[in-house]
Amino acid sequence: MVGSYNLLLTCFSIFVATLASYTVLEIAERISAQESVRFRRLWLAVGALVFGTGIWASQFSGMLAFELPIKVTYDVVLTACCLLLSFALALYLLDRATHRRLHWRRTLVDGVVLGLGLALVQYLGIAATQIVPAVAYATWLATAAVLLAILTAILHIGIIFTLNARKQDSLGKRVGLAMGLGLSIFGLHWLNMAALIFSPESKAAATGMDKDQLMRLVIGSLFLLIVALIFSSAQKTKLLRKIVGRTNDKLLHFATHDVLTGLPNRVLLAERIQHAIDVSKRNGLSFAVLFMDLDGFKTINDSLGHAVGDDLLIAVGQRIRGCIRSEDMVSRVGGDEFVVVMSNLTSVDLVENFSENILSVLRQDFRIDETTLRVTSSIGIAVYKNSGESVDTLMKNADAAMYEAKQNGRNTYRFFEPAMHTSAMRHLTLRQAMQQAIEHQQLSLHFQPKFEGRLRMLTGFEALLRWDHPELGSLSPVEFIPIAERSGQIVPIGDWVLREVCLQMVRWDVQGMPPVKVALNLSPLQMGPGLVDSIISIVGQSGIAPQRLMFEITETAAMKNVEKSARVIADLQELGFDVAIDDFGAGYSSLAYLQQFSCRQIKIDRFFVARLDQGDAAGLAIVSAIIALAHALNMEVVAEGVETEAQLDALQKLNCDQVQGFLLARPATAPDMRDFLREKWGALTSPGSAASLT
Repeated sequence: MVGSYNLLLTCFSIFVATLASYTVLEIAERISAQESVRFRRLWLAVGALVFGTGIWASQFSGMLAFELPIKVTYDVVLTACCLLLSFALALYLLDRATHRRLHWRRTLVDGVVLGLGLALVQYLGIAATQIVPAVAYATWLATAAVLLAILTAILHIGIIFTLNARKQDSLGKRVGLAMGLGLSIFGLHWLNMAALIFSPESKAAATGMDKDQLMRLVIGSLFLLIVALIFSSAQKTKLLRKIVGRTNDKLLHFATHDVLTGLPNRVLLAERIQHAIDVSKRNGLSFAVLFMDLDGFKTINDSLGHAVGDDLLIAVGQRIRGCIRSEDMVSRVGGDEFVVVMSNLTSVDLVENFSENILSVLRQDFRIDETTLRVTSSIGIAVYKNSGESVDTLMKNADAAMYEAKQNGRNTYRFFEPAMHTSAMRHLTLRQAMQQAIEHQQLSLHFQPKFEGRLRMLTGFEALLRWDHPELGSLSPVEFIPIAERSGQIVPIGDWVLREVCLQMVRWDVQGMPPVKVALNLSPLQMGPGLVDSIISIVGQSGIAPQRLMFEITETAAMKNVEKSARVIADLQELGFDVAIDDFGAGYSSLAYLQQFSCRQIKIDRFFVARLDQGDAAGLAIVSAIIALAHALNMEVVAEGVETEAQLDALQKLNCDQVQGFLLARPATAPDMRDFLREKWGALTSPGSAASLT
């Protein structure tokens, strides 16, 4: 007995298989998109129901397309078992294919399990025809059918996973893949049917479902597939709308908030200040804009890296946010700058109390990556309407007040005053002019002699940086060095000073002058990872021996990061350079670290020297203690700022090693110092001098 295929029903079977495959691709996308376990399981159940029905409908529509010369009926129990097995296989396939990762070994095992299951569905469908005697199978075709079933299962898993992983595919591509999967399902059915061997005496049982009843079930299954596809598409549209909504919200958030700290940025800040202006006009209550800048943040960022700096900024933002009221707002406007808007002020005292609180909170240690950090803040305050009536004016005036706080010692706050505009404009002018100071040769060095304490014998020089601007005139280092440090220009200026000092020493050597030692005052911003290499390069090019140079580090700079300072000092001393602690007594907790630093010299801050001729017993006791401590640690002591005979006499009685100041000699240019050297030739005993940026 030989069977044949009905072309129309064959096309219908392929269509059912393709529709089922396309529907499962859509549902698999819904499964992968679920964040909730409960909804994932729900969509898995729906997908298993739909795809299982599709597998079953494709199988039995193919059976209906295969026409035999005998009337065939279908066993209800076996048909139902075939449907249930299809559900189970669909559930297993969807669960494995929608995982976030696929492992090829696991996929191979899943393919074998699913392939054997698909082959069993085919055999159950054939068994449901109730043909007797039972049909036989061609072994090689049956084996090929099982292998095709395994390949079909692996193909389904791979395609479903790939589409969900990429999340980008066109409708045409998805339809094409669905057709390929549908053809593979029908091909599996066709190969199984081709493997059948019917007996000439074959006949069918009289009981069971006939073709018409089975066709109605298949058409009902087709209706289920169409409904599922429509529902899945509707859910996809809803999901896309949800995703688009979330994306728009995120884009809006990114446009108005700082990416690092999550705080509002300049855009939202401007809107908030404008809103505060509008509200203030209605209710008559003022508000304040507080502009904050972290003191010493650039040093931390340059020395410890941007990752530590970023974590510190996040921590600072969190502390500030913890201090504000519910109606206030804190914003990060860039770098280490934060702005707070305080609304509905009934008294200026509220602003002062808040500023004091912020300064106190930020002074507390920060623990970042096992490193303890200390920062302070300078705060400028502009109050509406006294300090401005527009967003730009309030921000500009708060910034000017913040700069004034920087100039007045930092770690403090200042309210805006009209006179601050002049200071802010000069700061901007100097900052811009400084960019061309080196290139246009506006910088120069002056030298001030140092003397032995008792006999006033010349011991060397200290070189002082000067800036002569063609329009602004002679500028004091006290004014332009802080600006250079804040703008980062101090590093190239420091390199220029070292290079110029070395060149001047070479000129003096050529002119036959006695050798001198020069020390450079290092800014905290220079003490980064590349400091030692830069010094080696510059000094090496000049040919000056390291023993003829001394680097001065202010006590405050050394104490900002004791471990780093000790490491830099040790590296310089190992190379042959001497190191001195400058402005000693102006910092904090210094005595405990003097031995750890192991410096050659300490220089007593001029504040203590100035009190020696004022009858101040406490000042005299402090200077005496410093000298005794330094001598106990085998360090020399230099007193700077000596301007009266009484001060010099007191220092001599205290056995101070070296002194310098206007009383003994004023700073002068290099040619004048050459003449001074010639006059003091016979008095030069232990050559040494110091060069600084201040």
